[in-house]
Amino acid sequence: MKIIDLNKEPAYWPGFYGLPEKIYGADPLYVKSSADSVRCCLEDTGSALAMLPLIVLGGDNKVAARLVVSIPRQPPAGEQERPGVFGFFEACRDFEPVKAMFDHGREWLWGKGIRKVVGPMDGDTWHKYRFNIGPFERSPFLMEPYNPHYYPELWERYGFRPLAGYYSKYIPELGKVLPSQERFFRRCLKNGFRFRSFRKRDYDSELDILYDLSRAIFAENFYYTDISRQGFKELYNGAAAIIKEELIWFASDKEGEYCGFVFALPDYYEAVRSLRGKKDLWSKIKFLYNRQKTDTLNVKTLGVLKKYHGSGLGPALIYKAYLEGYKLGFSDANMCLIHETNPSGRLDGGEGEVSRRYMLYEKYIQEAELSSAGK
Repeated sequence: MKIIDLNKEPAYWPGFYGLPEKIYGADPLYVKSSADSVRCCLEDTGSALAMLPLIVLGGDNKVAARLVVSIPRQPPAGEQERPGVFGFFEACRDFEPVKAMFDHGREWLWGKGIRKVVGPMDGDTWHKYRFNIGPFERSPFLMEPYNPHYYPELWERYGFRPLAGYYSKYIPELGKVLPSQERFFRRCLKNGFRFRSFRKRDYDSELDILYDLSRAIFAENFYYTDISRQGFKELYNGAAAIIKEELIWFASDKEGEYCGFVFALPDYYEAVRSLRGKKDLWSKIKFLYNRQKTDTLNVKTLGVLKKYHGSGLGPALIYKAYLEGYKLGFSDANMCLIHETNPSGRLDGGEGEVSRRYMLYEKYIQEAELSSAGK
């Protein structure tokens, strides 16, 4: 078994990018990420204070696990000091390579004065983070965390403990939710709030509005870290193809200032999966065909400025997404990736059911453990 520091031996990067194919190659539900998209995400993470990309070669000299250890420039919301971050994790089921890799990452963090590590998180919460911990009976939805069932087991065996829990809800009959939310929309109109949908013709400037609102609304959210305007826009590269204007709504107050938004989109999971990470003409045709099959709406993000909490603006915005989605023919919906303390989980009109849970982990670095790990 050999641990490779890719900063020192960059010739091994192909093994880093190729490992997911080994892990998920036979999994029909896996949505393949291109090496370019992972590389782009790594470049964002590269803005961290320091970064250590690792792979582990097993006894057969093949890649058995990968990891990127990073240190953010600033402590995330809720932390007084910077933690270490374990991200871009993939591994075969064998615990020993994972343990060796984690030991190496913790030694590196300890040497830089870091005493806590969190993960899985690809750099920050703007990118992929959290493990999907099931149940797994229902198919995944678009942009949902996806991983082998044994990943949480590997981390917990190493000593990671839950830091934060999340869940998604499934609403089987979208039409039944509308009456419970409509009164909030009517009240907000009466109180001077105004609503408008996303304008794809002004895509770049609309992203500016989303960026400014997101920073203002979510700055105190659990584990929030800031992101540059350019970095934010890069998250939405190519997203215009799956966005429907009628499903994204902005709210403005009496003074005409934007004060909240809801971001929903069709669940094009099957269409994206059909691409298999390819960009050729035939794959694009399959995508266009398969995206017509979905009747599920994904409510991805809902946010309201703190000064308007309690105004009913959150339910009013989600009502607009539900209503317009229902008009477009979406019969059901996913409320996606809600923090376990977030009250937005109640905006299902009592019709939703928890469909999946997710976990973010933490582990404190103890000097005694490091000493024993090196023996």
